[in-house]
Amino acid sequence: MIFLPEVNHPMNSIKMVDFSAIILAGGQSLRMGKNKALIHYYGLPLIMYSIGLAGRFTQRIYISAGSNAFDDLGYPVIRDILPVKAAIAGIHAGLEKSETEWNLILTCDMPHVSPMLIEQLIDRIAPGIEVVVPENQGFPEPLCGFYHRSLKVQIEKNAGMGKFSLLDLIAMVPGRLVKPEGFSIMEMKQLFKNINEP
Repeated sequence: MIFLPEVNHPMNSIKMVDFSAIILAGGQSLRMGKNKALIHYYGLPLIMYSIGLAGRFTQRIYISAGSNAFDDLGYPVIRDILPVKAAIAGIHAGLEKSETEWNLILTCDMPHVSPMLIEQLIDRIAPGIEVVVPENQGFPEPLCGFYHRSLKVQIEKNAGMGKFSLLDLIAMVPGRLVKPEGFSIMEMKQLFKNINEP
């Protein structure tokens, strides 16, 4: 990630940013034995936590998936364009479909991501950057963050060279790595918890 400096950055109010949300639900769910996004987690299909979170901020919500399993949820379902089974393909398809410059990327299997974190990410969006992601144990968390639509071009260049790593993509472009603030130690352990078992 090419870090751009922040000058006298206060976080006093939520910045007004127009964006869409893209929920990634194209994983193979091998450990679940069935579609992970539709597994019930504390009474709700797992994907509904990400949809509910996104819905606090935008009405433009897309589901990136490779099946018809989500057609009845009432949100547009996007199919991959790139011929690879990887999260980057879902993000690329979402950026291709989106009509907004900024796009919130959420995976379907991290139900503990909080609105407060999303607000902190929104607050770091600025001209000249292309990605804003949180820090998770010292590293970027690429499946929860804001991606600028212009990244579609770099993704296609990388794909042409056989590079499909999100971390490699993030390292190549101007962005900001945001350390979550205001969370307890226990909350931090849960924040990016990935639900991989029923």
